[in-house]
Amino acid sequence: MIYLDNAATTKLNDEVKKTITKLYDTYYMNADSPYLPAVKINNLQEEARIKIAELLNVKDNELIFTSCGSEANNMAIKGIAFKYLNKGKYHIITSIIEHSSVYESMKQLEQLGFEVTYLKPNKYGEISNEDILNNIKDNTILISVMKINSEIGSINKVEDIYQDIKLKNNNIIVHIDYVQAFGKYDLNLTNCDLGSFSAHKINGVKGSALLYKKSNVTLLPLISGGQQEFHLRAGTSNYFYNIALVKTLRLFIEKRRELEKNNFIKERFNYLVKLLQSDSCIHINSNIEKNSCYVINFSIPNYKPEVILNALEAKEIYISTKSACSTNVKRSRVIDSLPISDDLKDSAFRVSLSLDTTIDEIDIFYQELIKILDNVVVNG
Repeated sequence: MIYLDNAATTKLNDEVKKTITKLYDTYYMNADSPYLPAVKINNLQEEARIKIAELLNVKDNELIFTSCGSEANNMAIKGIAFKYLNKGKYHIITSIIEHSSVYESMKQLEQLGFEVTYLKPNKYGEISNEDILNNIKDNTILISVMKINSEIGSINKVEDIYQDIKLKNNNIIVHIDYVQAFGKYDLNLTNCDLGSFSAHKINGVKGSALLYKKSNVTLLPLISGGQQEFHLRAGTSNYFYNIALVKTLRLFIEKRRELEKNNFIKERFNYLVKLLQSDSCIHINSNIEKNSCYVINFSIPNYKPEVILNALEAKEIYISTKSACSTNVKRSRVIDSLPISDDLKDSAFRVSLSLDTTIDEIDIFYQELIKILDNVVVNG
């Protein structure tokens, strides 16, 4: 099997799996119970929070464990917006290419009376910092723009204008969806107020995620009921996953930094780009000079994507045409928002690499893709 859909999810790290299995076998008490074994579990969870904070260079009380990146995004966006309900008309800035959890949260807030500006990307899926600054209003309360787009691999640099945003209005909260950047880049969280992360993008478990909340930021909780997570997320702690998250992040960062000595991901990205560019049928949509080296988007006009996907799957090669969160729509909202031709939009594919992807796998994928294009009838 050749798996090239790592932006959707990644294979679970064996060491992380062992840790979780051990925790399941050893600790089954509720971490909030008063007796010693439960206290020990709670202590292990807090130790994990401290170690994660050290890896991210933040304070441990600024990290909130959540069930997924979508929950972290919802907690950040609605936790800020709900403070302003029934207090007048307030404004939020985001982009049209955000993850569904952000986009749909914004749509819900519009129904509640908030004004939302959806910034449009350039042809490479990049959001202009100038556009962000130019759209700030006197009543703007929140800016939410992702770091790396999961479908195109475009990189936004909202952190670069963080101080400019604060100079315009110090009360504006800046939220960045870091899910596709988590562990893959050394992040400076000083220049944001809220940040979302997810473990399953870096060989961790599904159902494990984080929200970074700067100390001076206040949120209204979405889940009320208990004292867990600083009274911001009630419910029995998923301490198995929370404890394992520190190992997930540490192992991924260590592996990435070791491989970076040989430009591992960049080398594979450039190799794939070179192969794709060698065929005149293929058009690359990503900005190959500025893109994340983990994701590339390309189009093959005049061919039906589902035919190519099915043919690749028959060879046990897996890529995608869009985010896993938008598979029930004909055309991805993200790709549809790009100022490119309909032919390119209707024939877009995504390949996303991992720290385990080999040159041989890229070769086999490309060879099989070309065979399919040679054998499939154009427009059919």
